Amino acid sequence: MMNKVRGKMKILVFILLILILTPILLNFIPIKFAIELNEAQKNPKVGRYICITDYKQKVDIDTEWFARTDINSHLKRTLAVRVSGHSPNNYLSEKEFESFDSENRFLLIGKVERFEEDKDGYFLNANLNVDKWKIVYPIKRESFRNYFTPKSYLNIYDFDLKKVFQNLWRK
Repeated sequence: MMNKVRGKMKILVFILLILILTPILLNFIPIKFAIELNEAQKNPKVGRYICITDYKQKVDIDTEWFARTDINSHLKRTLAVRVSGHSPNNYLSEKEFESFDSENRFLLIGKVERFEEDKDGYFLNANLNVDKWKIVYPIKRESFRNYFTPKSYLNIYDFDLKKVFQNLWRK
């Protein structure tokens, strides 16, 4: 009788360990690796890619994406970018990446469809149809995970699975 109870306790402890450790271990499985900024800046093809900082600043324009001249040497002025296609916004979790405190950089690769000066002359504006994107190292997250999750890759918790499946369904 006592051996049956011990056996059931061992099974229960094993199941609990699996339930506790699985979510922790998933945090350390890479889904998409980050690239170094200097790698992102190699071989720029104007009109094909833009390395952007997701500023999240409150500016009186209809985008949150900006390409700054300090990381985009091929630009003369800051570029406000309206993205479409396979933008990181369509895949990443808003909980981790949609805050004013996080300033991650992204390499967006696609076709620039419109390029013009804004009415105030401060920004240049562009529409970019994104084919693919990469995040630039180091990755900054908005939750407590920023302190223990490696900054060299995105994992399953960085993605909004609902958005991912919706984008896959559209293809």
